Amino acid sequence: MNAAPSGADRPGLLACQTAVVRILPKLNGSLLVRTDFSSDDVWLRACAAVAQESEEGFRAYVELISDPAFDGASWQAVQHAVPKNNHGASVLFIADREALATPDYPLLAVGIGHNRREPPFRCIAAHLWSVDNNLNISNMDWRDFTGATDENDIYRGFTPLVRRPRPRST
Repeated sequence: MNAAPSGADRPGLLACQTAVVRILPKLNGSLLVRTDFSSDDVWLRACAAVAQESEEGFRAYVELISDPAFDGASWQAVQHAVPKNNHGASVLFIADREALATPDYPLLAVGIGHNRREPPFRCIAAHLWSVDNNLNISNMDWRDFTGATDENDIYRGFTPLVRRPRPRST
């Protein structure tokens, strides 16, 4: 059996790779889609970090998707694989190579539904619950989170407000 020709076999022909990306399940909650399959242990640690409750008792309600069909997929391809659902989540999370290579797991938050055109940002796993909970119930808006990202476009939680004593009027 002969191998398919590659760009190296034929001058002037670029090697092409086509990825077949499956359609993700139609669910009402958010998805956390794995696109980096270099380490199962790191993936499991990232999932455990996402599952941790906050000090206030909040947690993310995400469906974990670990399907090798998404290995190396771009965020745009994963976003496109989400079926339309007028009553579903408004955010999708992606565990890509960058997220899984960093200890605090800065997962990519991608808008879906009415947030589809919003720019993606990263969110550390420990604060994914805040993005998931607040965007999906429309308690907060996409810009509330993008406006609270650091210089690397990573959301690390809201900085607590420091209440300054008001001067007493005399």
